[in-house]
Amino acid sequence: MKILLNRSRAMQLQKLLTSKNSILCALLYVCGLVGILLFADMRVNQNTFVSENALLPGYVVTKYQQQNIASTLNRDFQSLSSRDAQQQWIEHQFRELGLEVHTHNFTVRRPLHGDQISGRNIYAVYRAPKIASTESIVFSTTLKTAQFAVPLMLSLCHLITKQTIWAKDVIFLVSEEEELGIGAWLQAYHDVNTLPYITSSPILTHSGAIQAALHLDMTDQTFDRLRMFVEAVNGQLPDIDLVVLVRQICRQERIPLLLRNGPHDIGDFLGNLLGLHANMAWQAAGRVSFPSALYHPYNIHAVGVRTEKSGYRAHFSWQHIGRFTESVLRSVNNLEEQFHTAYYFYLMPCIERFVCLSVYMVPCGLIAGAVAVRILGLWFTCGKPSPEKGSEIFFSNIDVNTIDCVYPFLHGVIFACINEALTSMLLDSTNLVYVLGFSQILVIASAFLTKEREDWRLHQAFVLLLHLFSLVLLSMLNISLTIFYAIPSSLVFMLQCPSRRPLMIVQRILMLLVNPLVLVVLYSYLYVILHLDDSQEGVLHSILLHSTSLIESKFTLGVWTWTAYCFLLLPVWALHWTLKLPSEYCVTDVDDGVKNTDSGVSSTDSGVNSKDGGVSKADDGVSAADDSASKSDEIPESKNSVIEGKDKTE
Repeated sequence: MKILLNRSRAMQLQKLLTSKNSILCALLYVCGLVGILLFADMRVNQNTFVSENALLPGYVVTKYQQQNIASTLNRDFQSLSSRDAQQQWIEHQFRELGLEVHTHNFTVRRPLHGDQISGRNIYAVYRAPKIASTESIVFSTTLKTAQFAVPLMLSLCHLITKQTIWAKDVIFLVSEEEELGIGAWLQAYHDVNTLPYITSSPILTHSGAIQAALHLDMTDQTFDRLRMFVEAVNGQLPDIDLVVLVRQICRQERIPLLLRNGPHDIGDFLGNLLGLHANMAWQAAGRVSFPSALYHPYNIHAVGVRTEKSGYRAHFSWQHIGRFTESVLRSVNNLEEQFHTAYYFYLMPCIERFVCLSVYMVPCGLIAGAVAVRILGLWFTCGKPSPEKGSEIFFSNIDVNTIDCVYPFLHGVIFACINEALTSMLLDSTNLVYVLGFSQILVIASAFLTKEREDWRLHQAFVLLLHLFSLVLLSMLNISLTIFYAIPSSLVFMLQCPSRRPLMIVQRILMLLVNPLVLVVLYSYLYVILHLDDSQEGVLHSILLHSTSLIESKFTLGVWTWTAYCFLLLPVWALHWTLKLPSEYCVTDVDDGVKNTDSGVSSTDSGVNSKDGGVSKADDGVSAADDSASKSDEIPESKNSVIEGKDKTE
């Protein structure tokens, strides 16, 4: 502020931002990009730790010895052939243990598939003897993909019902579908209607506020490692204390634990970088990666665990996974209040390390600073020097076209409304892709109808300012989406400048590549290439499903990533696309504008000096006239002195 109040220093800062604008932008952008890559370095990230001492991870004395019961229940459960028989058998087992058992029916309309999914959830409530049902814990699994977790859950019920140490109710939830069933049950439990495409029956019995949740997928009765899923819907993450709790319990039980696509070697920089990229990619998409992701919108911290069998000899079975589950539930049972003391905003390159908020915001700020420097450089050179005020810039030739500024945002609103109408009509995914592509062709064609603007620097500064605001807004909601979008888009937007015709064609191609819809397809292609199995139909079909699932999850699972594309990212991109810059031969560079500004200032100063010279000459004339007048006054005095001398002689 002191520099800005000082006129001479402010002029020096303005001259620096305009003359060295490209160098400063490139330096800030490269520093931000290098800082993001250094997230995987051991000297930048830090070890995970527990902030909530009441959890007491690893200090719980487990008493699970029901592995024989789990094996017997598994044989009985696997002998049932139909889904209805399995659900009736589960209800019967819960009732024999004295739990409150109820069923929950739901129906989900899938917009892009044109069909409906109906299912039934089974939930049982164990009432804690030491509390009046004010708090609870959820232990959930799915009947469709993790049938071996149901016998484990029932064997754990045999243990819990015989204990009196529980201070929170335990809710056992068995969902017929994966994400859709969990989402329908949570919506009915909290009596809200956040997912309009899901209709369900009311919940007949409630417990207290859910403090935490653990979702288990057990695909086989033997395993050799566990994989943990921490990503929640819309790129959110649970309290890191819950993540560290699961890791320390696995270490105590000597069970290998991996993060989603995490590295096996913790100290490997390349492995940490690939693991960080995979985790951030799921956060950026905002999609539901595991059924545990749906708990976070209801302020419930949850993690998901899946057993894996890598092909070697399995060393772990019912007893190990039972002790692990009991230890997690009992540690959460020790909580005296909600999770609040640890980090909510972080990035995890591996299971042992994390990057906190104060570290990852610095590189993001550097990239945003590069955009801000570019905006200031354009702002200082978009006007012309005032002949009356010297170096102060005024805007006399600004041609503000309201339609050019309003149309892209109106396009985003219309785009979102059309998408809402098409999905409400249960449109097929392939036809929806055609409609979305046609709407983007209309936006691309609108650039050829715009005319060149004389105030293109002011227009570009305005559009870059909107881009900067969008990055700041996204960084507070989903930092991974901000990083994946800011790295390519900021570079292309800052490179947009008057140039020759071949370079302008290259700029247009780069602008098409950073279209938010094109980025969705490119990231989907990268995901499919990295995770495609031989059993899938093909690459193109997988890309189509992965891209359209982002749209469908907006209506069925509450993912707002597609809304951000329609109302925020697409309008800003359309403003950049419709900005038609003049040719290199018709406009001077930023440095030339600075020189012209300096020359105008110097000419103004010289004019002022010439005026001062004329004034000084006039003053000299006045002083000369005064001297002549004084000399004329002295002549009579000399004559009088001569006359007086003659009188004295006489």
